[in-house]
Amino acid sequence: MAGRFFNQRVKGSSTGFLKILIIGGIFLILLIVSVIILLAINKDDSPDPIISMREKVTIEINSELPDKELFFSELQNVDADDINISFADADISKVGSYPIEITLYNENYSSILEVIDSQSPIITTKRVAINIGESYKAEDFIESCEDNSKEECKIEFYDLAKDQQGNLIDYSSYSEEGTYTIQIVAVDSSGNSTTPTNATLIIGNGEGELTTCNYGNSEYDSNAYILGINVAQNNCALDLNLYQNETTSKPAYDLAENDTKKLNKEINKLNLSDNVIEKNVKRLITPVLNTSGLGLVGYTVHIDLTLIYADGSEELVASYYIDLNGNRVYSTNKFNLD
Repeated sequence: MAGRFFNQRVKGSSTGFLKILIIGGIFLILLIVSVIILLAINKDDSPDPIISMREKVTIEINSELPDKELFFSELQNVDADDINISFADADISKVGSYPIEITLYNENYSSILEVIDSQSPIITTKRVAINIGESYKAEDFIESCEDNSKEECKIEFYDLAKDQQGNLIDYSSYSEEGTYTIQIVAVDSSGNSTTPTNATLIIGNGEGELTTCNYGNSEYDSNAYILGINVAQNNCALDLNLYQNETTSKPAYDLAENDTKKLNKEINKLNLSDNVIEKNVKRLITPVLNTSGLGLVGYTVHIDLTLIYADGSEELVASYYIDLNGNRVYSTNKFNLD
C-alpha cells in the first residue's frame, strides 16, 4: 500500500509540471504574437525621404527671402516644417554670396544664397525750358529715378543717340532757340542701365528753325506694331539703312537681354513638371518704319517661352511684346507671369 501511494504522488507531480510547461508555452506564444501585431500596427510604411540640394539660390537685392524649399532641387516625403534654416548671416541689402546651413532630420546641408542686382533703374523724365545762352545737364531732365538697390542713380545723356544720317549727336550743340528731343539713361552701381528715355529741351520760346525730316516724321502704324524702342530724333525718323547698325539697334537688344534675365528668374520659381527637360527663350527684334516707309522709327521686341518635354513635345507658355514703358503685352501667359 505504501509503495503504491508513493507511485501515485510521483505521477501526479509530473502531470502538473507538464501543465505548467504547456501554459507557459502558450503564454509565450501569445506574447510573441502580441508583439508582432503591435509592431505591425506601429510600423512606419512611409517611403524614405528623397533630398537633393541646389548649389545656390539667387534673389534680387532688397527682395523677400526665398522659401526654404527652393534650396532643394528635389524634396520628396519630407515635411516642410522639419526644415530648419537660418538667414542670420545673409544681408539681402547688399550684393554678394552668403553661405546657408540647413538641418533636416539630424542631417546638415549647405547651399549659397546669392544676392544680385540685375534690374535697371526706373526713371521718369520731364520737360526743361531754359533761356538762350543758359546751360543744362542730364540730371535736369529727371522727374524721378528709383532703383531696387535703394542707391542714388547716375544720370547721363545717351551717348549713342544718332541724328537722321546716323551721326552721333552732340547735345552741347543744342544752343539755338528751338525745341529738342534729349535722350537720357540712368545707371545703377551694378552697371544696369535703362533704355534711352526721351525728354524735351526748350530753348528760348522754342520757336527756332524747325528741323527738316529727311526721311519722314516719326509716325508709325501703332495698330500693327507695339514699339519697344523709339530711335526717332526730334520727331524725325532715321535713315532706314541704319536698322542693322549695332549702335542703333543696341537699345533693343539691351531691352531684350534685361527682360530675359527677369524671365529666367521667374521660370526658376515655377513648380514645373519633372518631364520638362528644357526651357527655350526665343527673342525677335524687328525694325519698324514710319508710315511713309522712308525712315526708321524704332524696334519691336518679342519674346517666346517654350517648354520642351521628355517625350519630345513642346508647349508655348508665354508670348509677349515689350512696350515703350517696359511692360509686357501678352498674347499667351499660362503661368500668369508679371
